[in-house]
Amino acid sequence: MEEDLHFKIQMQEMPTSPPNPLIQTSNDEPTKLSVTSTSESIPLQTSNYDLNRAAHPKACIFTFLFKGLALLFYFICKDSIWSFILVIIFSAFDFWTVKNITGRLLVGLKWENVILDDGTSKWEFYSLQNKQVNAVDKTFFWTAQLGFTLAWAFFTFINLLSFTLMNFVIDIIGLSLCWTNLFGYYKCNGDHKKKMKDLQGDITNKVVTQFVGQMMSK
Repeated sequence: MEEDLHFKIQMQEMPTSPPNPLIQTSNDEPTKLSVTSTSESIPLQTSNYDLNRAAHPKACIFTFLFKGLALLFYFICKDSIWSFILVIIFSAFDFWTVKNITGRLLVGLKWENVILDDGTSKWEFYSLQNKQVNAVDKTFFWTAQLGFTLAWAFFTFINLLSFTLMNFVIDIIGLSLCWTNLFGYYKCNGDHKKKMKDLQGDITNKVVTQFVGQMMSK
């Protein structure tokens, strides 16, 4: 009997439900737990097409502008003499601008095709040795050259199959001007990389030669 009575007293003293796990402050008032998101602290990945990060944003725009206008009037004035005239004008503007201005500003390169006295042509390439090429500038430049060249090549192929003479001639003009700049800068870029590799090799050889000379003189 005493054991049963003692067991009943213990059962009455036990709490009916567990207390809420609240954190208490010095004023014995419960405080709420809050979970803050850490997504705002993670830096967002920037794009190579962000003009705000470009070193020459105007040059980035102009490397697309005249090419885009040539294609725009190609579609607006399709199958008319105005399409022929406007495509030639804007393609010529683009060719000169890219060859003489935007290529030098955006990627630090310039090419020339010189006609020699015997009638043969010679490619000459120039590059700015100490120029730090901006990633956005470089992306805009090569995207424009490759993208519009492929676009004109596609239209040339389509109009060749459909035997549309006027549009085919326009396509050939647009393709030839875009392709010439793309090919010139591609070779210029390869020549620049070769020069930089040779320069690094010369510097390495000089450093090794000086080091060996100093060791031999001791």
